[in-house]
Amino acid sequence: MVKATRGVLVTCDPAVKQILLQLDEKAGRHRFIIADLDETHVLISPDAVERVKDELEEALEANHWNPLAVEDQ
Repeated sequence: MVKATRGVLVTCDPAVKQILLQLDEKAGRHRFIIADLDETHVLISPDAVERVKDELEEALEANHWNPLAVEDQ
């Protein structure tokens, strides 16, 4: 029997995919990844798209190095 699951296909580079996998692990019972498809694709729950965008943006901003910020200090 075939089972269909609604989801949103996310295409990203392998580094961003690793961040998504870490965010999913931290989400506990509110996990959003339905399927880890390959190196650059994951299927996520459509209900979690906005939350994932926000969390990913925060994670990327935290890992962003700004040389101008270093000079200001």
